[in-house]
Amino acid sequence: MYLIQRLLRTGLSCLLAVSVTLSCFFGGNAVYVSVQARKANRQQEELHNIYHSGQEVELPPEEEWIEPRLASLRAINSDLVGWLELGGEEGGFAAPVVQRDNAYYLKHDFYGREDRHGAVFLDYRNDTDPNDDNLILYGHNMNDGAWFHYLVNYQDPAFVAEHPIIGFDTLREEGEYAVIGVFVAATLPQHGDDFDYHNQVRFQTIEDKQDYLDRVRRRSLLDTGVEVTTRDELLTLSTCLYDFAGERLVVVARRLREGETAASFAALPVARSASPEMPAIWNQLYG
Repeated sequence: MYLIQRLLRTGLSCLLAVSVTLSCFFGGNAVYVSVQARKANRQQEELHNIYHSGQEVELPPEEEWIEPRLASLRAINSDLVGWLELGGEEGGFAAPVVQRDNAYYLKHDFYGREDRHGAVFLDYRNDTDPNDDNLILYGHNMNDGAWFHYLVNYQDPAFVAEHPIIGFDTLREEGEYAVIGVFVAATLPQHGDDFDYHNQVRFQTIEDKQDYLDRVRRRSLLDTGVEVTTRDELLTLSTCLYDFAGERLVVVARRLREGETAASFAALPVARSASPEMPAIWNQLYG
């Protein structure tokens, strides 16, 4: 009996030790995530303040043409190529956009410091002088709510109806874009999705561009009511989702035409698409 009681006490002690260890691990991990989130939010606010400060800086003669509001950020990081705004200034998301390759800013912030949050970056194949047919921006969807996590809002028709315009200013000019589609893509070869949206930075023919636009329409989770033709410039935002490995959420918008303003899109009846085309892996998992 004594031996059994001793074994029971030993077992309970071990369980308690494991429980405490796990509590410390998850508690510590939660603290780490919270600290990193606050750090990312502080950096975002700091960059926002720099952008709106209006501070004059001296740039090299060959860069004096840069938009004044971007000059301060360009002086900090020569990889800067633009400024992105989503959802308006009140409660929205805003960040500088950089460009190097498609790997560096996955693990480095705007200042070049190692950071799992990364930064918002333009596809290395894109040109902005003049703009390519389709500018593609990437950013992490962080579980602490930072950076491109904001894009998940674009799955909601009410949100897009209220915020149909995306602002993306390059070093040379301001730009506003109206959302035309929001879709889910699979990026791993074994999932067999043949829509390589991330390779569509420019189109060889009008037919190629029309095919791309048709596929965006068929796959879109929403009907935004925004007309688009092959003459329009496009902006694509891409981030991760986590229903399956390699999943991406993609938001596509077209540039406002001459004579259009944000007010032109204020009354669009945005609705969910009845049967959007989904990746094969999605259909296998969720029917």
